[in-house]
Amino acid sequence: MHTMIKTDYLVIGSGIAGLTCAHLLSEFGNVLVITKGELKSANTYSAQGGIAAVIEKEDSFESHLNDTIKAGAGHNKESAVKYLVEHAPKAIRFLESIGVKFEKTPVLEACHSRPRVWRTSDFTGRDILNQLIKTVQKNKKISIKEYIDAVEIIESDDGCHGVFAREGDETELKPIFAKQTILATGGFGQLFGRTTNTLGSGGDGLALAINAGLELEDIEFVQFHPTALDLEDKGKYFLLSEVLRGFGARIVDQDGKQFIQQFDPRGELAPRDLVSRAVFFELMNGPVYLDMRHLDEKVIKKTFPNIYKQAKEYGFDIVNDKVPITPVAHYACGGIPVDLKGATKMPGLFAVGEVACTGVHGANRLASNSLLEAVVFSISIADSIERSVEIDKDRDPEIKDIKPPEVVIEDIAQVKAYSSRIGKIMWKRAGIIRTKEGLEQAKKQIVEIPARDYRIQHRQLVCYKILEACLNRPHSLGAHYISDELA
Repeated sequence: MHTMIKTDYLVIGSGIAGLTCAHLLSEFGNVLVITKGELKSANTYSAQGGIAAVIEKEDSFESHLNDTIKAGAGHNKESAVKYLVEHAPKAIRFLESIGVKFEKTPVLEACHSRPRVWRTSDFTGRDILNQLIKTVQKNKKISIKEYIDAVEIIESDDGCHGVFAREGDETELKPIFAKQTILATGGFGQLFGRTTNTLGSGGDGLALAINAGLELEDIEFVQFHPTALDLEDKGKYFLLSEVLRGFGARIVDQDGKQFIQQFDPRGELAPRDLVSRAVFFELMNGPVYLDMRHLDEKVIKKTFPNIYKQAKEYGFDIVNDKVPITPVAHYACGGIPVDLKGATKMPGLFAVGEVACTGVHGANRLASNSLLEAVVFSISIADSIERSVEIDKDRDPEIKDIKPPEVVIEDIAQVKAYSSRIGKIMWKRAGIIRTKEGLEQAKKQIVEIPARDYRIQHRQLVCYKILEACLNRPHSLGAHYISDELA
């Protein structure tokens, strides 16, 4: 048996939610952050937009709340949205306190009734994550372990005691005991063949929760982003931020004509689900492009230096070329149900960020509310844990004579092949346009994959739950679009 690891607070995941939690919880005890890749492999690192927050006098919480609920097709929990928008300024102040430098004026994104998206650059997520990494690495009370995979929650009658984890290529699992465990594992975009999400985003946190007997909520609402560069790069697609459309970028067909207006009068700034469907349908007739050739070259290069540079590396000049685009799986609006303190139904287990379902996003997320949600609810978790520190101090998380579960580990080439098969099924059957028959077929096809490896079994489990959630909602709502609801 390996040496046992014991900590006060275990944080699983190293994106904005995980590292914010780790930083704040270090005030009350020792924190261990584990991540299955390297620190910078979180989705936060590729978040381009920014953080939505009402800071300016002309804006109001009410307006941010209404925009969020409108984008979420009215399916949001109003109390959670109210909490989110009212705590947004505090989230910005927290980030500034660790050295994040925001630009002086906010920008406009789709479905916001005014500019309220605060950026550091056109790679805001990367800038924030770099600051958070610096902050936690300096902190003596925070340990970070990379390349550790959380495989199963350690549970007893009084709740969660940590996780069984696999380190590197080892075949044996070892327990990591903790007084409180925080799941900050991100989303599940990699379950779909086309996504902006990093390779690690396979819904691991959801699988942990399902296996521990927790229900999921709203996972049929997968947000597809309408504008990614139509070019696969190592299993993911490069996002062309919505802010580009806020600046006047057009979506055009192969003849250079705009067409989104036929679907929605807001055109390019309509909600993401509508724009994604419009692009998806148009792609059946031929390529679709993002066109910025009518905009001021200097302004674009100055405002979007990183996007400009990255697109150049892919062989496209965003100022002088029409750039081919495709919709992609981008964000999970649902997840593990939590209260406003980030607590799940299992004592000792919290969830925050994309893996959690606070109810703020409803059926479709408003742009730049995701980084915001991660910070706001990380602060909330820390506040609630601070109040229970006294109660926790005698809670010994260790469980004596515990046996780790045995898992099968198959060859990585086999795992990747199964993964790719799942991605194709989900993109085709549970993607932007869904049908009852297609979803039923996908359920059969997912179950038939003869995987023995725990990583693929976890993915199969999450896919099955997503497909069931889709079938349990027979009518279209927000990001969930079912084309045969009249049948």
